[in-house]
Amino acid sequence: MPRNWDQTLKDWAETINATDEARGSRAHDAVREAILSATKLAHKRIDVFVTGSYRNNTNTRADSDIDVAVVLRDAAFYEVPDDSPATRARLHLPSADESVNVFSRFRDDVAEALRARFGASNVSAGNKAFDVRASGDRLEADVAVFLEHRRCTGKRTANGQLECDSGVELRPRSAPAQRIINWPEQHDNRGIAKNKATNGRFKRMVRIFKHLRADMAAQGDAEQKSAAGQVRAFVLECLVYNAPDEHFNQQDGGYLKDTEAVLGWLLRATQPGVAGHKLTEVSGMQPLFYGPAQRTPQQAYAFLKAAWRRVFGAKELPR
Repeated sequence: MPRNWDQTLKDWAETINATDEARGSRAHDAVREAILSATKLAHKRIDVFVTGSYRNNTNTRADSDIDVAVVLRDAAFYEVPDDSPATRARLHLPSADESVNVFSRFRDDVAEALRARFGASNVSAGNKAFDVRASGDRLEADVAVFLEHRRCTGKRTANGQLECDSGVELRPRSAPAQRIINWPEQHDNRGIAKNKATNGRFKRMVRIFKHLRADMAAQGDAEQKSAAGQVRAFVLECLVYNAPDEHFNQQDGGYLKDTEAVLGWLLRATQPGVAGHKLTEVSGMQPLFYGPAQRTPQQAYAFLKAAWRRVFGAKELPR
């Protein structure tokens, strides 16, 4: 029996239930309490907040864990136009090695705090984050440790302070020279604005794309399974964000035409020979493709093409 895609997309657009939302909230609260009550961390300026799909309200039932950021504000990694020892000295900035050492010590202190609160057997150290196992009343938590990241222009503000944008940065255990930079505040603010501009359909469409990827991975043909494995949930959210607002709200009470319009625009934007590198992350602070994450428009196009065929079958691909 053919699938009723109109109803399926309506179901996929909905957010998770209140029970799962509450379990995610309890996980965040438990991690926050562990960090802020730790003796070694007591006199540091630390922010603990939810990131990822739970923060952005794009989570689905398949999101079985919650992402939590622990950010030290007493130190920072810097990004300056001319990143040289002379420039850092002129701007009175620490060396990259100094910041890495501060980060490493802070990550160790966070590890100690988490193990003291949850038990050593319930906390695993990954390359980028700590995994805190779930309990009966809270979700599993991926806890990532950051320093503040400051992208500086080299200029000074009117009161003499460095002019910088603020994000967060971590260094993987296996590659401490690799810079992983996120912009949670900018991502959050721009996502909210996009959702408002599309009458709430931006975040619903992100959930649809995430469900579609999971559906392809579980029940799709070989091409669909392969394509689903090439893109992460973050990339799907960024792809949907880049689709112009007029491609949403194509029909009242349904999402089939929205899905067709957004998929069609993205297929044209990422197809071979088109400058897909112009697409940005939701934050607007970094390009979506290439860079340290090594995401490519070819991967996105393979997913989008397979997703189109999953929903629309033999219908001709947009050109």
